Amino acid sequence: MTIHARRDVPALPDLVFAAAADPARLASWLPDPYQVVGRTDDVLILRAEDGPHQVGLAADYDRLLLAWTPLAGHGCRGELRVSLVGAAGSVAELQVDGCPDEQFPSRLLEALANEVERNLTAG
Repeated sequence: MTIHARRDVPALPDLVFAAAADPARLASWLPDPYQVVGRTDDVLILRAEDGPHQVGLAADYDRLLLAWTPLAGHGCRGELRVSLVGAAGSVAELQVDGCPDEQFPSRLLEALANEVERNLTAG
C-alpha cells in the first residue's frame, strides 16, 4: 500500500532537505520506533521493534529528492521531495510503500519539521 503525506515547513527547501538527507542529522530526529544504530554516507542501519533494518539512501541535491530502499528485502521504501512554496517556505512531500504503520509518514514529516524549526531558532 502506498501512503502519501505532505507538510509545510517555514524554512527554505535547502535547509529542510539537508536535515533529511544528512545521515548524521537524520539520526538525531528520526521518530520512534526507529533508531539509527549505524551509518555510512549511503546506508543506514536502523533498529525497530521487529529487529534491525538496512536502508540504502540516494540523495539528489539538485532535485531535492531523497529516496530510500530496504536492502534486506523488508521494510519501507520511500521518496521525500522538498520544494519551495511562497517566498521562504517549503513543502515536504513523502511517498512510502510497504510500511505497515499508516501514521509513520505523517510522524516522520512532523519530526523533520520540528528539527528544522529547532535549528532555525537555536543560537
